Amino acid sequence: MPSQDKRHASSAHPLMDENADASKALRERLKEITCLYEIRRGMGPELSVDNVCRQIFEHLIPAMQFPEIATAMIELDGRRFTSGKHDKGLTHELQATINVNTSSCGQLRVFYPEDKPFLVPEEQRLIDAIATDLGRWFERKQIDEALGERLKEITCLYEIRHGMGVELSLDNVCQQIFEHLIPAMQFPEIATAMIELDGRRFTSENHGQGLTHELKSKISANNNSCGQLRVFYPEDKPFLVPEEQRLIDAVASDLERWLERKHLEQTLVSIAEENQRSIGQDLHDNLGQQIAAIGYQAKALQKKMSSSGSMEAATVAASIAAQAQVAVMQCKQLAQGLLPFELETNGLMAALRAFASRIAITYKITCDFICKKEVVIKDKDLALNIYRIAQEATNNAIRHGGAQHVTISLGSEEEMLRLSIRDDGSGFAGLNTKHGATPGMGIKIMQYRARQLGAALEFVSHPEGGVEVRLEMRMM
Repeated sequence: MPSQDKRHASSAHPLMDENADASKALRERLKEITCLYEIRRGMGPELSVDNVCRQIFEHLIPAMQFPEIATAMIELDGRRFTSGKHDKGLTHELQATINVNTSSCGQLRVFYPEDKPFLVPEEQRLIDAIATDLGRWFERKQIDEALGERLKEITCLYEIRHGMGVELSLDNVCQQIFEHLIPAMQFPEIATAMIELDGRRFTSENHGQGLTHELKSKISANNNSCGQLRVFYPEDKPFLVPEEQRLIDAVASDLERWLERKHLEQTLVSIAEENQRSIGQDLHDNLGQQIAAIGYQAKALQKKMSSSGSMEAATVAASIAAQAQVAVMQCKQLAQGLLPFELETNGLMAALRAFASRIAITYKITCDFICKKEVVIKDKDLALNIYRIAQEATNNAIRHGGAQHVTISLGSEEEMLRLSIRDDGSGFAGLNTKHGATPGMGIKIMQYRARQLGAALEFVSHPEGGVEVRLEMRMM
């Protein structure tokens, strides 16, 4: 009986050992699964590399066979992260390569003292799995960051291009570039920018002369170099090349196109003004004088026919003389519109008052000029452009809108100059006040003139009928 009990006891020992080994293996497997689960769950794209590495150490070390003495190190993209109490003298290690986009980018290393064996292959498998997860996370991180930079770049260019479509002065355009370019840089809190253009210099806020670490892009207009756009960092901050250089080049290119468009608008307005002056001069000096001469000759003919007793011919001659006199008056009025002598002699208020009176007489409509407080504009170009806008808006209201009542208002308040031309007509041809579609050349030239002044020009349709042209600008 005792010998039988011994046989039972000896046969039970291997079974107990097997159960213990299986239980230990399950515990190790559970630690491995829990470790991977916690690490993968915490690898959010919003985390920094430093935070992800700390999280890996937090869950990897307890999953090792000897967590109380284990330490770890992650070398990634030229940076090194270590777990707490890491001893550089520990050389007994397991390691796994971290691959990013099929290229080695670093390694994960776990250390034990020399006298402690690793649980191979289980611990190596865990380290390999974590290294693979870290590589994939880093790939996604790089993609997210690239997309974020690209989104910033696209947003920056969109805002700048949108603003260039409505901004009027070079100073405002440059400030708007700084407003959107600086936040799109890698280090917006320390970046500054400068635009040098035709001998003028525009700088962003907090620009420091000592900043010499820069990216720059040349600015050309009409194939001639006219300046450059420069962005500065302190010496210790690297630029994100080529991404930031590409963005700066794109902004410089947009500024070039804006300058070229501005130049074309100036040329177009100058040509239009020169044509008006030339036609006005011809009407006043040539055509008007010739028609006046015809009138004088018709009067002489009338007297001669009356003396000879040819009353019918005399009546015809008198009619020709009267029509010639009317034509001379019309030529004079046209010449005054094209060559606003009153503007140069007595200023904008007098010129607009005379213009309103002339319009009322010529077209047999009501045209009022209202200016409650005296407005003095010494800049002749500014006064001429405002006069031309009022002139074009009034003529459009009558010719295209059939207006019978036009009111021209001029005023200034708190350094703001305001001009309004309101009519009771049916609207301008080719003008969509809701969507801003303005194919008519006259309206386009009005807009060009407003941009030259740095003024806002608006077309407003009123529910009760008619259109109002509003111009508003800050007086310098």
